Amino acid sequence: MKEKLKELVGQSNVWLFIKSSNGWVKNAEILDVTAKTVTFRYEHETESEHRVWEKTTRINNIAEIEIKLLAVPRESKQMSDLQDRLTNLLEKE
Repeated sequence: MKEKLKELVGQSNVWLFIKSSNGWVKNAEILDVTAKTVTFRYEHETESEHRVWEKTTRINNIAEIEIKLLAVPRESKQMSDLQDRLTNLLEKE
């Protein structure tokens, strides 16, 4: 887990499942990884304000990591064609 987190330093769109809160932190940016901790930043929006949080937690408090690779709108024919092309390229690898 530690090595994967180190690979993701500076990358955004990382989702982390935090055991202590039993939930996902979405679209986090990994800032730092030490021997025992990981520091990340994420945003949370409510009706009245936009919040930016920075949190440090133990590496063993992270149960899962997900990375959003791509997000495209569904309704566009052009986007559908691009998605098909991307799928074909990924299948070739």
